[in-house]
Amino acid sequence: MEHEECLEGLSRPSGLNYALPFELLGEIFSHISEDSLDLRYAIFVCRSWHNVVVHHANLWTNIILGDTFQTRFRGARLHHGNAFVRLCISRSSPLPLHIRVQGPAYRNSRYNYAVGGVLYHECFSLVKYILNSNSGEPENLFQRCRSLSWAFDNIYVDGISTDVDLAAWTFISASFPALEYMTMENLIVLDQHPRIGSPRLPRLKEVTLIDHSEEFTPTFFHDDDFANAEKLTFIVTVTSKWMNYDVTCIRRFRNVQILILKGGDIYDDDDVEGLDDQPVELSLLKTLTLSGNVQHSILKVIRTPGLRKLEIEADKRTGCHSLVASNLVHFVGTLERLCVSFSEEVHGTSWYEDLERLIAEAPSLVSVGVSPWMVQYLIGEELRAKLHATDPK
Repeated sequence: MEHEECLEGLSRPSGLNYALPFELLGEIFSHISEDSLDLRYAIFVCRSWHNVVVHHANLWTNIILGDTFQTRFRGARLHHGNAFVRLCISRSSPLPLHIRVQGPAYRNSRYNYAVGGVLYHECFSLVKYILNSNSGEPENLFQRCRSLSWAFDNIYVDGISTDVDLAAWTFISASFPALEYMTMENLIVLDQHPRIGSPRLPRLKEVTLIDHSEEFTPTFFHDDDFANAEKLTFIVTVTSKWMNYDVTCIRRFRNVQILILKGGDIYDDDDVEGLDDQPVELSLLKTLTLSGNVQHSILKVIRTPGLRKLEIEADKRTGCHSLVASNLVHFVGTLERLCVSFSEEVHGTSWYEDLERLIAEAPSLVSVGVSPWMVQYLIGEELRAKLHATDPK
């Protein structure tokens, strides 16, 4: 990118490239490059590709501060990384930005303290520098941010998570007036991290939380901001006594209309300590999706007086699912659609009995969708009238 001014004299046009219209070539690039940093390979091919890449604003809207970025710009090239981010901000204007931040040890164990922490410190300093340098100006990194995904390492130094401290500083210093979609992964907030008083997230629509835990109050984000969200996806990859704050967090999304709960390697509910057993009222919820094995202790406290659709999916890797009638029967009072998607490898001893019981307990049920192989296990004329086979998701 530093040598663009030399391109004009060095590149030669290609007749084949000129055969493709300018807009079509830009559309092709948008589908093959998720990271704006990857455009460095295309920009030097020829003059026509250079013009397409530079002048298509949508090609510069994805800014990923991940492994590739950290490897390329760490150390002495730190300032070049900041310049590249500013270039993305300039060339993408006025389109919304999609930003992804990954902690330096998140994807690659080479960056961990196991090798002395040198690479980790360099990469963390780079991410910190980029976020700090682009958060206090009118045209900053987050002003046009429509979607933000942040994966944390949770490496602690002297009892303090540097990742969480950086996030707290960023949210306090920056403004997110356009943020609609937010993903927080492995964000574990302890009591020494203050509540975010500013900014607010007035346009927040969808939130995805992966292995998320806010163990103490005050909480990291405003309750009113989470209450504005219409869709929540809550994923717990490993459930243990440390993941016992899910219900408390779900309660904050009181106006959510779509709730997706995904469970991973589930321990017995007896292993989960101190779970909040107070009812969680989700009065506006219309669609509930249960993927994998969701904790029974969570399901039993959720109240959905207006639920219309219930989806139950088996985990593709383990085959675990949440189809246990005794844990779900309180969801079906107003249910109109029930969808169950299992692969043939799922051979629970009584899944069909649990499904038939749910159907029998649902007075407003109109439609039942199951994977094609499951139909043969279900009987009854009333059931077959509502039943239709669907392809597994």
